[in-house]
Amino acid sequence: GQTFFFPAEVLGLTFKTPKGRVVRAGGVVVKNVQGYDLVRPFVGSFGLLGKVLEVVFRLRPGQASVFLKRPFTGEFPELTPHPRFLFALLEEGRWWLYAFHFGHEKEVARFQEAFGGEEARPLDLRPLFPQGMGVGEGPLKDLRFSWADGGRAPEPPEAFRKLAEAL
Repeated sequence: GQTFFFPAEVLGLTFKTPKGRVVRAGGVVVKNVQGYDLVRPFVGSFGLLGKVLEVVFRLRPGQASVFLKRPFTGEFPELTPHPRFLFALLEEGRWWLYAFHFGHEKEVARFQEAFGGEEARPLDLRPLFPQGMGVGEGPLKDLRFSWADGGRAPEPPEAFRKLAEAL
């Protein structure tokens, strides 16, 4: 569960629409402002607008990083600085709160002190979601949803449905 506006981190993408058209949106530089912005709606469409073929991400220097975990109390805390990712995961019958943050060394140290907990090992969540992640009661929660194996996509707004039909 990212805690930042992830679509801003995607500069460009190429995707195949449900009707089979290949669409290139955005570009490889930040100042690409021609035409309609299809990148940001696509990133939040849960596949409704098509299937990704290629993505160009914004690169940000991260001089330091930390991945931490602590017992989850059922509430997501307000943290300063805000972690880049924050989610709760059910492991062996117990809920854990995970946080990942990167940036300047002093900021990462401040975050580590505010969050507490212990260093976490890298996670491979693929075995929990062999049929794909979807919204539903499951072993992973973030600030927006609870995620289940093979669960449904969130109900899209009418504007997304109209955009999908137009593509």
